[in-house]
Amino acid sequence: MHKIKVFLFKFSLRSIGMTDNQNREKLWELIKDVKFSMISHLTESQEIHAQPMTMLNSEQMNESQNLYFILKNTNDLVNAIESGRSQIGLSFAKPSDSIYVSVSAHAHISTDRALIDQLWNSWAENWFEGKDDPSVRVLVAEAVSAEYWNVTDNKMTQLFKVMKGSLTGKTDEPDAEHKKMNL
Repeated sequence: MHKIKVFLFKFSLRSIGMTDNQNREKLWELIKDVKFSMISHLTESQEIHAQPMTMLNSEQMNESQNLYFILKNTNDLVNAIESGRSQIGLSFAKPSDSIYVSVSAHAHISTDRALIDQLWNSWAENWFEGKDDPSVRVLVAEAVSAEYWNVTDNKMTQLFKVMKGSLTGKTDEPDAEHKKMNL
């Protein structure tokens, strides 16, 4: 059995002339259809903890600046952020399109009623006793940097390259895009 190696290029988008705004637009383009994220934070005992959350951004919101999540005031993320451990990591994956994104962000917790009203949806109804529930909090994640991996070969080409490598013993690297962006 032959191992398949993926070779990815890594460079700063600023070095090829992309602005912060263009970087944010690219990030949003990659994650806008991925509603579920794993959010990582540092616990009191200095362990890294991750939990799944549903991103609530929509086209009407300022997604180029922040990512939004509704959670309860008892959530571990609320405690971490309010205790000063506000650096978080967000991971997004869309395997069907071979898109994988990692975001580093500064987070804060909001109880802004207008923001809660804007984000509120039927999903949130399942977790709270209405949007006026005093335990409702919004995690606001301001993206600082992001890194993404996007295999650009279609599925048939990927399969062909794997089969060819298995038969010949020579790997054929998939066409892929991998970039790190400062936001």
